[in-house]
Amino acid sequence: MREVARLLVPPIRWDPLRGLGAAWPAVERALDAGVGGFMLDGIPTSVAANLAQRIRDRADEAPLLVADPALFGDDASAEEGLSLPPLAALAALRDTHALRRAARATARAVRRAGCNTMLAPSADVAGVPRTDTFGADPNTVALALTEWIDAAQADGVLCCAGSFPGAGRITDPRSTSVVRAAEDALYATDLVPFRAAIDAGVAAISMAVAGYPALDGSGVPASLSARVIGRVLRGELGFDGLVVADGRLLDTRAGRPVPACDLASAGVDVIVRSDRLDVELRALLDAVQQGRLHRARVHDAAWRRRTRAELASAPLPFETFRTEDAEWLDELAERTIVVVRGRAVRVVAPIELAIVGGAPPPDPATMMAAFANGVAQAGGDGSSVRHASAPLVTTRSALVVIAAAGGDYAAWTSGTRAANELATICAEAHRSRRDVAVIWCGHPDATPEALDADLLIACWSPSGAMLRACGRWLMRRV
Repeated sequence: MREVARLLVPPIRWDPLRGLGAAWPAVERALDAGVGGFMLDGIPTSVAANLAQRIRDRADEAPLLVADPALFGDDASAEEGLSLPPLAALAALRDTHALRRAARATARAVRRAGCNTMLAPSADVAGVPRTDTFGADPNTVALALTEWIDAAQADGVLCCAGSFPGAGRITDPRSTSVVRAAEDALYATDLVPFRAAIDAGVAAISMAVAGYPALDGSGVPASLSARVIGRVLRGELGFDGLVVADGRLLDTRAGRPVPACDLASAGVDVIVRSDRLDVELRALLDAVQQGRLHRARVHDAAWRRRTRAELASAPLPFETFRTEDAEWLDELAERTIVVVRGRAVRVVAPIELAIVGGAPPPDPATMMAAFANGVAQAGGDGSSVRHASAPLVTTRSALVVIAAAGGDYAAWTSGTRAANELATICAEAHRSRRDVAVIWCGHPDATPEALDADLLIACWSPSGAMLRACGRWLMRRV
């Protein structure tokens, strides 16, 4: 029974009101059943570190304790946050040293949270502008991926690269998709980074939730395809590490519960974020007893999980934090800012800040506070930053506009609400004889072409780290 339970890595979620008090009894039951570990989902670092130690003390084998670095907040205290620019911004620097140091900083943040495995980095080759991948060129992605994996795993954290065989061509990430690229196109593009990741010794690879008819004519999602996992990933690419599937993501995209026994039968070794632990465990045991899931398959998955978990390093004490890391990450964020077009403008106190939202709408107070914090860090008057729904005629400083694009670039095409709002506020500022500096919080290649701004910079992301960097950048360079 315990080897069957090792397939499951359920989530532990943070309740802002109740903390972990209600979650611990379920954690104990899962440990008694013998689960392979836990996914720590949105738990503050200090709390996660203590929880992880309790789990280690109770577990009968080294557990996989999984963190998603994308969920690490960057506007908390220095001890809690990870102020890291998006992967695309890091790769655009073409600085191997910076990339490796960013990977090590991420690994240390994961270990301070008590975890030993990260759901990162992405191995996708972007088909459209995206900030959560290393880029659109397979060789560039492969090189960056190799450096990241080597640096992070050398710091003691197992990397899980995804999403095999590549999700960069998926245009609608909200549903289960079908990638209809030809087989030779997939091998020449999407699989290139995964070959590099395997050569770099990546510990785990997560499976995509899309179907790939060129690789498996049935069209089932790659997570459920024995042909994609067995023939392509294991056979042709020679991967002998952990094959991972995201249970919650697959359920959401498929619109129905996907049985864990189907994933395990296809070749998945670990199912993270399995929300129906008792139901799935009973179903897995029934599948083994009925011969639908072979015992050898379960034993093989348990062996892979155990050997990888034992390779990970011990967690770092929560108090361990390198001040130079925080200072360097701030500098790195500033370096990634791109001047898309325009000229220098005058930004002095009082600074009016307009925020044009995307979907979902941003929190103006949070964004303004982050930008003002950056202004103050650069020696400016952060208290002079004020939110403006329309530019004042009496102010002579350039109007600063934050376009909170994120990754929803369709909302900014010509004629859309967001694009019209941005164009209107720029026109109003020019009628008031004021310059306009627009901060595009998205990929530089996706900026609106017809935007009438005197200065347009791209900061890749609307995160607190990048908005603070923009505040510093405008004070120091304009």
